[in-house]
Amino acid sequence: MFDDVFGMTGQCVETFRNGVKDSFGASIVADVLDPICNEIGLLRSFNEEFQRQSMNIERVLQEARSFHFKERSK
Repeated sequence: MFDDVFGMTGQCVETFRNGVKDSFGASIVADVLDPICNEIGLLRSFNEEFQRQSMNIERVLQEARSFHFKERSK
């Protein structure tokens, strides 16, 4: 999800950046658009780490459930 947003935002920022001809436009890039791209990048990284942790937690829970059922069977 964030990969798509990051890609689209990057393209829009680059298009805007290429059309900038004055200091006002440059300040919009520096003060608004670049920070937005940075935040989306951080959200993307956070989401990736969240997904990894969720998979690890799910794996541990599956192992615990499996162990619990094996112990009950004995």
